Amino acid sequence: MSVNQKRVSLFLPVILIGAGVILLLRNLGFLPAFNWSVLLRLWPLALVVLGLDLLFGYRAPWAGGLIGLLTVAAVAVFLFFSPVMENNPPAGIKTEVVSKPLENTAHVQYYLDTSYPPVTISALPDSTDLVKATIVHRGQVHFDVKGDTDKTVTLSTSTEPGPWFSYDLGLGGQKWDIGLNPSVPTTLNLDGGSGALDLQLEGITLEALRADFGSGASKITLPDSPQPYQVDIESGSGSVELALPTDTDVTFTLESGSGAVTVFLPLTSAVKIEVMDNGSGTVHVPAGYIAAAGNTADHGTWQSSNFSSAAHTILIRVKDRGSGNLFFKTR
Repeated sequence: MSVNQKRVSLFLPVILIGAGVILLLRNLGFLPAFNWSVLLRLWPLALVVLGLDLLFGYRAPWAGGLIGLLTVAAVAVFLFFSPVMENNPPAGIKTEVVSKPLENTAHVQYYLDTSYPPVTISALPDSTDLVKATIVHRGQVHFDVKGDTDKTVTLSTSTEPGPWFSYDLGLGGQKWDIGLNPSVPTTLNLDGGSGALDLQLEGITLEALRADFGSGASKITLPDSPQPYQVDIESGSGSVELALPTDTDVTFTLESGSGAVTVFLPLTSAVKIEVMDNGSGTVHVPAGYIAAAGNTADHGTWQSSNFSSAAHTILIRVKDRGSGNLFFKTR
């Protein structure tokens, strides 16, 4: 009596493993950004390999595995060389540069509404522009400047629906690079999205910073200033790193969320930290800071030993906090 053994092709398991490897290589940066419409150009290949698998895959399992392996290799090679062959422009991605001359501006207030691409904000070097931004995006840029000596600048983007099946597995190079004139007194209002934010504000004449961060990681370096200024930050699920200036009077108000917040304090600066809310996250204060009577481990007031006698002070008020840990570190 003979027993019929059902042969199973290795084609599909190899294809699934190969697809996972390709996506992993893309996430690690070994393959360029691509969208699914690029792969649709290879649809005739699917008919060929499925036919080969039906012919040979069920007769010899190793044959199905070999067909799958060659298919994965062909797709990976195509995706790797497609930018060189100009076959891989991310669908709808474009670069726009918007700017406004400095003219007679005496004060400027910015309203920046960011999205999911990463954003860098820094001082313009030796520029006659008030603001200059290079936006690599998909959709439409909304840029508006109002006022004469006191100007208001708004910048945002809106995303247009893309073509069918053109979802980009990466950002396709989307990013915002924003340069601000450092000599003009500046109030910066920022509404962050899911993209990473890098605010390199050294050299900018900052009068106030108001920021509402989202899920993207944020790094802020505040400028030195002969004039005191206010910083108000409401963080979300993304981590926040903030570096405070030396020899500058700063009042920093924080409402934190689920993301960790790290505040870097100048080693010699006079600092007072007031944690006014009980959250589920822990609070870490530098060693040597003096705790007020009635403090708990994560609630109360701490200050550096030189706070009462210093010419310049930094006041930090944590008005509301969530589950994210707070780290105050000297450096």
